[in-house]
Amino acid sequence: MNLIVAAIILSIVLHCSSCKKDLLDKLAYNSAEWEDRPEGIMCWPEPKNTTLENGELSFNANHMHCIMIQMHPDHFKRMRNESRFGPSIQLREGDAAKAAAYEYLNECDVAFPSYYNWYKADLIIDEVYLPKVGLRKKGFLGSIFSSAPSLKIKIDKYEQGQFVGDGGSSYITLNNNSEDPSRIIQCLMYKVFEWANYPAPRCNLANVSINDEALGVYSHIEAIDRHFLQRNFGNNSGDLYEGQLTDFKVNWLLRWEPKNSSTDKNKRQLHKIARIIEGTRTKDLFYELNKYINVRKFIRFWALEVLLGHMDGYTRNSNNVYIYFDPNDNDRATFIPWGMNYFDPEESDEEVDIREYVTAELPRRLSRTSVAAALFKQEMESLLEHVWNENKLLNLIDHFKLQVESGQEDPYYSYSVHELKKWVRDRREMIEDVCEEGLPRGTHIPNEVCHFE
Repeated sequence: MNLIVAAIILSIVLHCSSCKKDLLDKLAYNSAEWEDRPEGIMCWPEPKNTTLENGELSFNANHMHCIMIQMHPDHFKRMRNESRFGPSIQLREGDAAKAAAYEYLNECDVAFPSYYNWYKADLIIDEVYLPKVGLRKKGFLGSIFSSAPSLKIKIDKYEQGQFVGDGGSSYITLNNNSEDPSRIIQCLMYKVFEWANYPAPRCNLANVSINDEALGVYSHIEAIDRHFLQRNFGNNSGDLYEGQLTDFKVNWLLRWEPKNSSTDKNKRQLHKIARIIEGTRTKDLFYELNKYINVRKFIRFWALEVLLGHMDGYTRNSNNVYIYFDPNDNDRATFIPWGMNYFDPEESDEEVDIREYVTAELPRRLSRTSVAAALFKQEMESLLEHVWNENKLLNLIDHFKLQVESGQEDPYYSYSVHELKKWVRDRREMIEDVCEEGLPRGTHIPNEVCHFE
């Protein structure tokens, strides 16, 4: 489960001091749960001519990185137990970390803190040796309750000028796949964005160990940085923001985080969008928004999130998104997907509830315009006809399955893969039903909370 259920519980008892113990009991049952992680299988670094590709660390799906990290044992113990919101994930079996997170959940005008610390470590990637890199835990809530922490690595944090290859990104992002027993949903979903010719991070798999402890199979995700922007937009000088549980409302803009030093900290473009959404008549909305957002491109992004069932993205949960104001597109915003790391085999046969994808402020308002509704249907039909390819997806699943099985011992893994394949086979019919029903109209009342409820 994710933050959504927890938010509903919290909103009921927020001002009820006598309910605190009951709240924590409910949170412990309904929210982020500890991962029962399969035992990892140790890999051993060896020279490979596929480690680097085009002068950077490879994202080729045919290559699975072997990543070994060595760091001070006390630092590793401290890092793996950290939470973004302060308390150790071991304190009260994680309830303290959850409670600290939920204190911020409905405070939409308050920026999220980060209590993660950087540590020094030595890194080997397929026998490419990188000493004294910077390493920290990453993750908001769901992925942090695992013995295998998700990791952000900054190659040149302590060794200025250190890089991999010919000067690619200085960041390495490793997600622990703790909310996806198939271990491959992220690489699969980002590949569909690629097939749709839509800007999205690249992904391949990695077998990761720290201090000779095999942690299993991670997803190696491309960082959204200047290299990503240059590759996808042909420039990297525009404003780049990350959004986590926030939206285009003036009082909530504090949570949009500028991601580089050149990005406008005053968020003037975001203010303009928020004011248009708040105050523009429906008949003028598409035209006015299109001055600051590439609306046609956003509708494609929106349709892709629905097609892929991204439960924790922008259009459903006002979460996990980057936006880039592209100088080559009259400084209009393009939305970039993130956080596509959730797959539950038990939910794989649930029908698509399209009403859940008109809750964030932008789809809420656009869904009330006839032009956006028509374009959304066109995009969905186009994706089904030209992008969604069951055979390619099933072959890719089989390909990744072999890699995953080389990095972990899981007697139940075949079931997870079977359910993922079933989801792929069933998805077309579900989305065709969505197209048949048409896009529902979002409420005319602005959201009061900055997440799906």
